[in-house]
Amino acid sequence: MKRLICILMLIVFARTSLASVVIDRVVAVVGRDVITWSDLYKSMEFEFSDRIAGLKPAERKAVLERFQKKYLEKLIDLKIQLNEAKDMNLDVTEKEVNRSIAMIRKRYGLSEDDFKRAIENQGLTYEEYRHKIYEQILATKAVNMAVGSKIMVTDDEIDAYLKKNRASTQQEGYRLRQIFLARLSPEDNERILAKVKEIMEQLKRGEPFDRVALRYSEGPNASKGGDLGFIKRDDLAPEFLKVVEKLKEGQYSEPFWSGRGLHILYLQERITPGQSLRDRIREKIYEEKFNRALKEWMKGLRSKYYIEVKLQ
Repeated sequence: MKRLICILMLIVFARTSLASVVIDRVVAVVGRDVITWSDLYKSMEFEFSDRIAGLKPAERKAVLERFQKKYLEKLIDLKIQLNEAKDMNLDVTEKEVNRSIAMIRKRYGLSEDDFKRAIENQGLTYEEYRHKIYEQILATKAVNMAVGSKIMVTDDEIDAYLKKNRASTQQEGYRLRQIFLARLSPEDNERILAKVKEIMEQLKRGEPFDRVALRYSEGPNASKGGDLGFIKRDDLAPEFLKVVEKLKEGQYSEPFWSGRGLHILYLQERITPGQSLRDRIREKIYEEKFNRALKEWMKGLRSKYYIEVKLQ
């Protein structure tokens, strides 16, 4: 089983590129390579494309500034992975790049000419865009060869997991997203209520929940669109369970308070016992193994490089 680790960068249908209006500067050094401010922001615009499309320039800038330090670390990892790919003598064919771009064009329902115009409106040439796709495919190949291809999940491991977690695997669970606004003091109430009014207005206009969560949520999963992953029914606090049980898949809740702040939940999927159980467990074990192995691999690679972060 193989997993694509680096998501192919998607286009942003924005008229103005943030990177084009700020004087460029070096934000990180990785061995003999440098990462500039424009490299960072163009890459972030690709990564967050679905969630920042349609935002005003000031709003888009605020979202990207919020996550720039975290994303810079990802870009450093990408530089290192590309160097490793070269050492492995890996390459990407023009056919592979064309196929990936065709899939992206199909997703947005654009003709080739409209697709190229959208890229140019963003401030990129078509060749620059192709190069971004090339890098993502190449890094994915390196990660899959060095990490993914060496991970196996056996039936014995699945059986052992079932035996150890028999009670929990018989329980209902949910895949949830959350928008969270932290209340650090009673004085925060006015700020939170003003912000939640904006949030609900955008959700009612049909804005995707993950995009709104990226923009507003103050929780640790904000950069992932508020994704909380799979949570067992019995692990939910009573006030959360009461809200989730009323939701249908694809619905979001009304705002509600807890002792920590204000929450809005979104039900992605309701999972019942026995629903593709062995497949879900195989995926869970694989993902846990993969994440551990990737972390160790990157830790070893980073130790070989001179890395200096200059972003303030």
